[in-house]
Amino acid sequence: MTSTPKKEAVIFTTLIVLVILFRLPTLNILLDTDSSANAFLARQMMRGEILYDKFHTAHHLPGIYYTFLLAFRLFGDYPISPKLLLMGFMLAGAWLLYLLGRDFFDEQTGLLSAFFYVLATSQLNLAGTTAEMEHFANVPMIATVFLFFTLHKKNASPLNFIWVGVLGAVAILYKIIFIPSLFAVGFAILLAAWLERKEKGTLQKAVLRLGMIGIGVAIPLFLVAGYFAALGLWERFILLFKLGFQYTADQTLIIHFPKPFGFPLFMLAMNNIVLLVVAALGMYRLIRRSLPAKNTSSQVDLTLLAWLIASLFLAGFRGGGYQHYVLIVIPPLVLTTAIEITTSYQRWKKAHLVRTAKIGAGTVIVLILLNFLWGNFNLYRYYIPGIPNRETSFPAIQAQQFELFDYIKAHTSPDDFIYVWDINVQPYYYADRLPPIDILWASYVSATGAPERIFDPNTKYIIVADEQFFFRPEWLRDGLAQYYVLETSIHTTELYRRK
Repeated sequence: MTSTPKKEAVIFTTLIVLVILFRLPTLNILLDTDSSANAFLARQMMRGEILYDKFHTAHHLPGIYYTFLLAFRLFGDYPISPKLLLMGFMLAGAWLLYLLGRDFFDEQTGLLSAFFYVLATSQLNLAGTTAEMEHFANVPMIATVFLFFTLHKKNASPLNFIWVGVLGAVAILYKIIFIPSLFAVGFAILLAAWLERKEKGTLQKAVLRLGMIGIGVAIPLFLVAGYFAALGLWERFILLFKLGFQYTADQTLIIHFPKPFGFPLFMLAMNNIVLLVVAALGMYRLIRRSLPAKNTSSQVDLTLLAWLIASLFLAGFRGGGYQHYVLIVIPPLVLTTAIEITTSYQRWKKAHLVRTAKIGAGTVIVLILLNFLWGNFNLYRYYIPGIPNRETSFPAIQAQQFELFDYIKAHTSPDDFIYVWDINVQPYYYADRLPPIDILWASYVSATGAPERIFDPNTKYIIVADEQFFFRPEWLRDGLAQYYVLETSIHTTELYRRK
């Protein structure tokens, strides 16, 4: 089906409305702990600090911090700013998925992919209300696959494929494991080389394409590394890789799932079982219709499967983790779901079961939407007049957290340090106070020096989480007893003031 500029404008406008509709209720929600740490570091960059110098990111590459810096440059240093920028990223991701589905499958696949992407990335229990880095990194990962398919379809010069690598590098600069799209395009090149192995120049073409993609990946990464090295921060920069390997090997997770697919499959099932089941059927259909691989259509199908499987693997190779890990699975998952729905619809239609086709496809789409609304009820119920239990709504819970932030701001000056012994590090950003050491996260308190550094004479408050949820080592207990006094408790958080 041919898309006219007018039709594309209508679709693009519709996507804008959908993004606003689904993201608007999240704008005033407190930044999650990761996003608040990103915001804190971006704020320091706004004030002239250099990343990895006075403050370190622990195991994260610089992509997300410069993204937050961009948000602050555009909209000001406000908690809402990264979420406003994210709306633009989500629109870009949805539009790219629409183009990917339309150009390489059909119009309906593109439309459903875009709709499901906005829906699935807004799921409450899949970090859908946050500004986690996966939300931003999904865009260059989708763009990597789309650009590759477009260039491959046109049989473009190998030199053009350097931009595929550049887009892949942009995703890596958010997190080093964000390589499922690069894996998929590498697989596609090797598959094409195998299928065309009898044609002259096939091997040379494959090697050149892979080489250009490799160069495209290397250039941004070397430029970033060279930038920090030129600033005398090479040792500080490579520290993130050491800490990253330690983080990856950390097995102190609350729940362990079968590696590598158990965790993402569980999280996806808990959030939208219909979406997952239909995607599983879609995977089966893609395998059946693409094997044995013979043509471009089967290459696209198998590359999509490689993208989805690689995403599932990288989201779950640790055997557990946090909700937002699974967000990188959403783009290939929703595309596979859309393919299954449209393929089934067309098959029933060809069998002269038009009414059945419409009812079947419509029912599946409605069930996916109902699953989403059910999972997000705790967010949306606040906006329903007269709904009971409003005291447990997001605004009510956030009011308790702001009580802590306001207390810290009222009882400290900008020159005072605070230290947060908790996984929730929002006080640094919301109270606008600095820590006495270079890494915010308590789990890295010993990464760059003795943990007792937190007992700096200028550390006016140490904010300590409930011991049931966050372990207190002996050195922390001793230091609190020697230098601090318990001043007050705000809900489950204890505030120790310097004696």
